[in-house]
Amino acid sequence: MVRAFAGAQELKNAAVAVDVRDVATGRQLAGHNASVASIPASTQKLITTAVAMDILGEDHRFRTRLVAGGVIEGGVLRGNLYLVGGGDPTLGSPFVDEVAGLEEVIQRWVQKVKASGITRITGAVVGDGSYYTTDGAGRGWTWADLGNYYGAGTYGLNLNENSYYLSFSQRQREGATPPVIGTEPQIPGLEFINELVSGPRGSGDQAYIFGAPFNYRQYVRGSIPVGTGRFRIRGSIPDPPLFAAQLLDRELKESGIEVIQPPTTHQTVGTGDYRSGRVLDELMSPPLSTIVDRTNLTSNNLFAETLLREMNKARGNTDLASTDVITDWLEARGIATEGIQLQDGSGLSPRNFFPPETMTALLADRSGDERWRESIPLAGRTGSLRRVLTGTVAEGRVWGKSGTINAVRAYAGYVDRPDGRRLAYSVAVNNHTMRGSQLNRLIYDLMRDLCTASL
Repeated sequence: MVRAFAGAQELKNAAVAVDVRDVATGRQLAGHNASVASIPASTQKLITTAVAMDILGEDHRFRTRLVAGGVIEGGVLRGNLYLVGGGDPTLGSPFVDEVAGLEEVIQRWVQKVKASGITRITGAVVGDGSYYTTDGAGRGWTWADLGNYYGAGTYGLNLNENSYYLSFSQRQREGATPPVIGTEPQIPGLEFINELVSGPRGSGDQAYIFGAPFNYRQYVRGSIPVGTGRFRIRGSIPDPPLFAAQLLDRELKESGIEVIQPPTTHQTVGTGDYRSGRVLDELMSPPLSTIVDRTNLTSNNLFAETLLREMNKARGNTDLASTDVITDWLEARGIATEGIQLQDGSGLSPRNFFPPETMTALLADRSGDERWRESIPLAGRTGSLRRVLTGTVAEGRVWGKSGTINAVRAYAGYVDRPDGRRLAYSVAVNNHTMRGSQLNRLIYDLMRDLCTASL
């Protein structure tokens, strides 16, 4: 079965690595190049989230505070108003049901300022992201990824998943440039050099935003299909703490509260004032288990990178982007780390490598963590496998986290066989030239066969 998959004619030029082991005994049942370090793509999130659940605990929460950094006299705040981030990646997210959306969060803060009696602020609204460093993007991320929503880095103050929608007016002639309509939400100062063209009808989103963190000049390249409507793509906010300050500043002024200085961040004014200031509001994130669910079920890179930095904070490490916290944990659990090279927490970097047998060893070790396992997509039921393998023996029996970057397709998870055995599996196909949907079918067939084949 595994031999047949690895030897498929369509994969003759690809590097294929597979490992399957019995969870109860830890014994390898089948494999192909199982010890060969491969690019894992987003299957790496399984490792990051498993380690985070153990180090931080499933009930860990992130805190965001609104702080008046000065004396309030006669309705005047003599100082700055701080938004003090605590790393919460869900703050104002439109995709997490358990949290308030962007507009609701901003209006809550406006009302808290009003309730404190403040009508005038002599300083500025300050987005304080000092809880983490400015090293928000994953190491090894490519230039083609950074400007897009999935390349949004994580900072001490995050908002709206650090992303925006960029809208274009479609054109009916192929090759024509579709003009930019604008962004939602509006990002002050963000400028686009539009090099986009109109592609064939039905060609889909082939557009990419090129831009670096803290850079407000962005280039849009590629294509969107011809048409007569509005077409949206999603990008990453260059400076989330500044955006949060700008948004609150605007809403405060519209509500009649005067703010003298322009919105800014801790990088300009520092963090001193808020430490002895008056806390006007405090927002807590959902528990870590909910964040882990979204990390794995929807393959959220921002959330995974936040978990990596929070683990380093918890361990007292100064390099918050370091992956040593993960490899140290693996070694402490007796999981071999030979061949592992990790650059980030999400798997977006093409310079991550580890063998499939490392993944199956982790899966066997964590098999008893039922809450963590709930975060892995389940065939026919949840996440990216919700519509996969329905009506087959694999439905409700195969868990699988997918991983996809250029020329890489990977899956890893569990199989609960009808005979009562639980298997851990890891599949990595590197340097393939197939269409993604065709390769997925081969992998799905392997998943199904693992349910019933003789092993």
